[in-house]
Amino acid sequence: MEITVNIVQTRAVMGIVPAAGLAAALCLGLPATVRPAYADAPGTRPVAVVNGDFALPAVPAGSVNWSPVLGWSVGSTAGSGTAAGVGRYAGADSGHPDGKTAVMLRFPAAAYGFKQRLRGVRAGAQVTVTFDDSPGIAAACTPASVAQGQSYTVEGAGGEAGERSTAPDPDKKLNTLGKGVWRTGQTYTFTASEREPLLTFTSKVPAPANAGGNCGPLIANIRAVQVSPPVDKTMPKTALPPSQAFYGNDARPVTEAVSYCNGAPGRCVFTPEKEYSYAYYEPAQINGDTYINCTRNALTRTRPVTFAGRSYGDLPAAAGLPGTTGTPSALAQQFAAGTAAGPPWTTTSTHTVNEALQPSEASWIETQAGRRRTEGWFVSDPAPADPNTEWRLYTVLDYPAPELSDRVYQRTGPMTASEKQRCQADRPTASTPVGVNTPAGTNRSS
Repeated sequence: MEITVNIVQTRAVMGIVPAAGLAAALCLGLPATVRPAYADAPGTRPVAVVNGDFALPAVPAGSVNWSPVLGWSVGSTAGSGTAAGVGRYAGADSGHPDGKTAVMLRFPAAAYGFKQRLRGVRAGAQVTVTFDDSPGIAAACTPASVAQGQSYTVEGAGGEAGERSTAPDPDKKLNTLGKGVWRTGQTYTFTASEREPLLTFTSKVPAPANAGGNCGPLIANIRAVQVSPPVDKTMPKTALPPSQAFYGNDARPVTEAVSYCNGAPGRCVFTPEKEYSYAYYEPAQINGDTYINCTRNALTRTRPVTFAGRSYGDLPAAAGLPGTTGTPSALAQQFAAGTAAGPPWTTTSTHTVNEALQPSEASWIETQAGRRRTEGWFVSDPAPADPNTEWRLYTVLDYPAPELSDRVYQRTGPMTASEKQRCQADRPTASTPVGVNTPAGTNRSS
């Protein structure tokens, strides 16, 4: 699903065309403030877009800058990607109404897609990305190349690629840096199909019109919000979601992130996702045997009830999570610091229960173990200067809850039909040759 809101900033609004009558008409026709479509949506939370204003590293004014954009990748997600994959214009040159630095998309090819993973977004979340766009302003742009606007796509993993076109620029002159025709508040909405979904912008300007990759659409001021999916508390402890690892914008094997974070206790910090971490009681289970009273008298007895709890998680053994009784690994220490608790990874306890059982009743014990599920991230600490070298490891652990006592249910009730049949069954005995109509003989053996 894609939702689009186009808020057009014309040159009159930007003060470029000194037309008092037109400006007055526009002021009467526009609301005093324009709110994004998602502003009143329930449960929205901001998404941390790294360097969404493209200000880092700093861009000197005067000409297009080809240095990699901090936190973003071009083409490949490994590192900063293709060299000179995008160009940047400083706020003083971009023509943006708020003086924002702008990125120029270059070629209509996957190798030049401008992308970033959206941190903190989980699969199933509805994400709304807001940004500004303009046709190219490069001196190399011909009037014809921007007269009808310039096309590009925006795509989030799980959503359809949004086909977009900038506003037209009828006033562009060749060999002169333009001022752009900026539209602020463009939006693109998608439902993420993966954790930390990739957001990608790609030029679709054909080669004859892009001046050898020097005339492409401009993007600026990217920000995002999300509506997270509800917590699924029906997931059993034996079917937890798999751990995932990222290095900057690149998805990497979990073992690599474990190796890095486990190198020293202070190398990573663990932060639980509180909304998705919770204590709970697992479904009741019959503990031990069912005792059935087939006699005519009330019976009493004492029986032991044993609890044995273990932990679940899919991290490799080298991670030391779930933990053991040995020395905690670096990852286990980071986990304990982030949760303010050292969980009992394996537990065993025995309780004594006194049973009183009436005739024709059954007695059994049900138990519910208290458990805790913790979901969260191990992240490089301190955060590296280059976000493309940041390790992030997502995992879920399920273990005996330190804050919940186990529940023991002592149950009695009527026998089932099969149990009644068993109680009414004949006592097993060997057959005898003496029939019911044959009198007993005399025992003369003594």
